Amino acid sequence: MRRLGILIAVLAVALFAGGCTGAEEVDAALQVRDVVRAYNTALAQAYAQQDMNLLNTVATEDQALTEFYQMAALGESRVRMIAELKSIEFGEVTFPEPETASVTTFELWDYVHESLDTSETVASETGIEYRLRYDLLLQEGQWMVNAVTSLDETDSGEETSPTP
Repeated sequence: MRRLGILIAVLAVALFAGGCTGAEEVDAALQVRDVVRAYNTALAQAYAQQDMNLLNTVATEDQALTEFYQMAALGESRVRMIAELKSIEFGEVTFPEPETASVTTFELWDYVHESLDTSETVASETGIEYRLRYDLLLQEGQWMVNAVTSLDETDSGEETSPTP
């Protein structure tokens, strides 16, 4: 009988410890999803305002620099992009290594390209679909988007580059 009590106590401790780890992972997964949402909001605002500094709280410096180059190319064309995220669906959040996370999404975006000179619409696109993978790093206790990779393939088999 005493062995049964010890066994139950050991199992209870093991279940409790496992529950804490699971709860922490669920909390981290929620944080990752929130950061991806915040990143998309900041990205759309950054393109509309032509100010990639808006990504400082949600993206690593490398990722913000990647977006800056795309924004600069639009600016050279004298065009500003106004992007609106219409919907986002999340896949499973994984933690491949300590302080790293990865999540896939299916996103639907609408875009309007405006002339910087006349403010007239020069192009618009609606219902643009992306399958993306976000890789995040935990920096000073905050999840930050470190890379965004398109999972959509072109007819040639090459990956495409999303430009929300």
